[in-house]
Amino acid sequence: MVRSRITAAIALGANVGEPERSFKRALSLLERDGDVQILRRSHWHGTDAVGGPAEQPDYTNGAVLVETTLTPGALLERLHGIEAHLGRDRANEERRGPRVLDLDLLYALDEEGAFLAEHGDELHLPHPRMEERPFVLAPLKEIAPAQRLPRSGRTVAEQLDFLEESGGLARLESPAEARAWCEAARAAGATIGFVPTMGALHQGHLELVRRAAMENDLACVSVFVNPLQFNDPADLEKYPRDLEGDARLLAGVGCAMVFTGTLEGFFPGELVDGALPAAAYVPPGPSAAGLEGEFRPGHLDGVATIVDRLFDVVEPTRAYFGAKDFQQCLVVQHVADRRGGAPEIVRCPTVRESTGIAMSSRNALLDDGAREAARALHRGLSAARDAWVAGERDASSLSQRLREGASQPSVDLEYAEVRDPQRWTPGQPTGALERAVGLVAANVGGVRLIDNMEFDGDAR
Repeated sequence: MVRSRITAAIALGANVGEPERSFKRALSLLERDGDVQILRRSHWHGTDAVGGPAEQPDYTNGAVLVETTLTPGALLERLHGIEAHLGRDRANEERRGPRVLDLDLLYALDEEGAFLAEHGDELHLPHPRMEERPFVLAPLKEIAPAQRLPRSGRTVAEQLDFLEESGGLARLESPAEARAWCEAARAAGATIGFVPTMGALHQGHLELVRRAAMENDLACVSVFVNPLQFNDPADLEKYPRDLEGDARLLAGVGCAMVFTGTLEGFFPGELVDGALPAAAYVPPGPSAAGLEGEFRPGHLDGVATIVDRLFDVVEPTRAYFGAKDFQQCLVVQHVADRRGGAPEIVRCPTVRESTGIAMSSRNALLDDGAREAARALHRGLSAARDAWVAGERDASSLSQRLREGASQPSVDLEYAEVRDPQRWTPGQPTGALERAVGLVAANVGGVRLIDNMEFDGDAR
């Protein structure tokens, strides 16, 4: 019986020992039994180490195209055997750490040139992350430049050019594309850290992305100015937007994918006259009562609804939110709890400008005078925290300190109050507090700003 032959692409990588010598020995072993023939081999490429422990050596990468009578599973088993023979210990190696040899099966084609699909515990074909890795595509371009890729539909050469133009960041234009990308990543066993945003990114957002990239295999970001959470059409209209600038920033902090979309794209077939019916909104939970819930009616309902849908699209392992939007973080936790506790919600400290102002996309709308006036919000929070440290435990007194510190003629306070962060109440809590967070919202120079500070925390 004549066995069918397949054509397969294999990626090689190493950053320990003598990579080129390891590659030469690996290829010799690959062909030893005569059932694998190497058709083409790339040059060896030096690349930076991506992820993993700091200061690990740079990598050497390459690719080979082979023809074989082995099945994809048998070929992968052969590759793993070669790795072990040359010193790789998969069971005990550090995650994304140094490698004496890494052999990845990228794709396999049948005799008609069609991609073979395989999905198992170890074998995933075509490789779900192949199209987003320049260090894989660069050597692959040498041996199969015209091979059309299964997900993007671009050739290897075209996809490499696309990634180089975008800094290695996958940019997707719809929730449907993002869903497929995330499904492929999860199928490969990757953990996903997700940062939902409305764009106009600043260092606060980028800190979230850096942490997501550090704590997960992949970090992805959504950029969507969500109309559901704006109760003022003028506020929605003037909200800053800069998708191109956002993409440039994300490409530099380890983000693997960013996606955007439209309201119809997130809620296909659910809109009525261009709006989402009230019955389709997700309840924001008890922590939506009071403060933001009072001054921005419907806002937190809109947050809960879009976040729930974003979690449907991405199904992340962890989702990262900034503590500046404290009440929103409580709402998001409620959404995750309703979903069975997934994803894990990670609340990250507020990032501040040197003046103490909490970083916000809205800060771009402040003129010099308003920016100076906005410093009063942090001063008020700090004054209330000083009173807490001195022993004050009465919410009314702490709120008074907060208002006094934040008040000045050019700051129009909406609220400046204290709550127990673990026992949320719509109104001011009574009795001696065991924990406290100060929260403030104000209109400064025509721009609405919010901020908060946990008094028994680290003052951020």
